[in-house]
Amino acid sequence: MKKKVLVLFLLILLIPFNVHAETIAQKRKDIANLKAKYQAQQNAKKNAQNNISSDKQSIKNKESEINSNQQKLTDAENESAELTKEIADGKKEISNIMEAYQVAQGDNVYLEYVFEATSYEDLVYRYAVMEQVMSYMKDKINGYEDKIKKNDELIVYIKDRKVELDNQINSLNDEIDGLYDDIKSYDKYANDIASDIRDAEGFLQYMVNMGCKETEELNACQARVNSTNNYGWIKPLVKGKVTSYFANRISPITGKPEFHSGTDIGGNPEGTPVYAIASGTVCKIVRKSSCGGNQVYVCSYVNGKKYTTCYMHLLAINVSLYQTVYTSTAVGTVGGGKGTSGWETCSTGAHLHLGLGTGWYGSDYTTYTQWKAHLIDARTTIGMPARGVWWYSR
Repeated sequence: MKKKVLVLFLLILLIPFNVHAETIAQKRKDIANLKAKYQAQQNAKKNAQNNISSDKQSIKNKESEINSNQQKLTDAENESAELTKEIADGKKEISNIMEAYQVAQGDNVYLEYVFEATSYEDLVYRYAVMEQVMSYMKDKINGYEDKIKKNDELIVYIKDRKVELDNQINSLNDEIDGLYDDIKSYDKYANDIASDIRDAEGFLQYMVNMGCKETEELNACQARVNSTNNYGWIKPLVKGKVTSYFANRISPITGKPEFHSGTDIGGNPEGTPVYAIASGTVCKIVRKSSCGGNQVYVCSYVNGKKYTTCYMHLLAINVSLYQTVYTSTAVGTVGGGKGTSGWETCSTGAHLHLGLGTGWYGSDYTTYTQWKAHLIDARTTIGMPARGVWWYSR
């Protein structure tokens, strides 16, 4: 009895099942989520553009203030020159005032002047005159001091304010540069999402046209549609040699460490036919990507397992989305050289970048990041020779 229970338990464990099996209905929800992400990127881009407009207006206002302050600075410097001239012209008067000030401090001349009065009324008059002289002296000196002090403070303020405004303008320009970089990122991400949306909608329509039902598991339906099984691999080119491995390396473009996501095959001029390495269905096409150029992805069964093959840096694409291809089908031609330099920035010469991943791009996963997580070494899986060793047949 125990043996029967154990055998039944083991049989249950061996039954393949997917608790997260995706259906066409779920695929529609995924597309809706992708569209929401796309709209979020568009909104973020719009906010960045609004912030750029606001920052530019702020810079314009600050530059206007700088120009206005420059006129004030000129006026203040002119006033300083006029005050200097006025002080020079009144130097004698100030000297006399200072003498009067000395008298006010107890000089005998002051006493003689006061006490030479011939009458009480004359004494009062002379004292009042001296008081007026002292008051005039103080007002004159204080007036010059106040003007000079305020003018000097204004000059210092205007100069300090210009430095402050220049720093703010530099910060705003830096912020604007950062916002432009953000917009580029938003555009790139939005374009990637838009590409994923197009692929997902095309795949969905293809599966619907093939008779898949809304609640049918996508894997089961796709397996039924794409049922051709391969029993091995064939090289993608009649001749060639491996020039770069699927591995960590120093980028020939940036000179920095990077992970190379495929196997590079060189030795062929641009325009050389590139063949599918296994029969299957074209499940994704990318055109004129700045890094990778023209790309074709093919979903295949090989020895009962699902794989996606990728052909990058193509000069031309010779197949259409969801077309059935065979190992005799030329999916495109070798590019990556002068023929694709108009849009390619990640290639140093004519070659094929061959990528290989488990699962099917478009159904098992839908983004390039997920595709990269499923990558495996195409060279060792297919059986190509080591780097630099030529082959002359597929």
